[in-house]
Amino acid sequence: MIPRLEQVFTQALQLRGSLRGHERRLQQVGVQLSSEVLDEEDPNESPEVRQAKALFRGYYEALADALAEVTKLGGEVKDLEQGLVDFLGRRSDQDIHLCWKLGERRITHWHTLDSGFAGRKPIDDQVPREPTPLD
Repeated sequence: MIPRLEQVFTQALQLRGSLRGHERRLQQVGVQLSSEVLDEEDPNESPEVRQAKALFRGYYEALADALAEVTKLGGEVKDLEQGLVDFLGRRSDQDIHLCWKLGERRITHWHTLDSGFAGRKPIDDQVPREPTPLD
């Protein structure tokens, strides 16, 4: 699962960079992005603006698809920039999150449901190394 997560985040970060580039281009020509602006077709827009909006929509949809892949793997993206993902797990009789960060070769940390990344602790013998299967 980790190699797939790495692929997804590498792709997602590249898509995010492309999104930001198109957002800057659109802002430079006076287009403030919103879902309404992206969805509307303005016949007075230049072909360049129409193309930039179409590319932005495409990159946005591709990014959403990439992040949905993490959900399919049972994870929840906590921070795209850092590549943080939590998976539901158990520690003895307590629900926890198994915590993975881009660049880590394995899931080696956990935290309580309310503590987040700052409360990460190394996995011990009370924590299985694999996420709890979804019902």
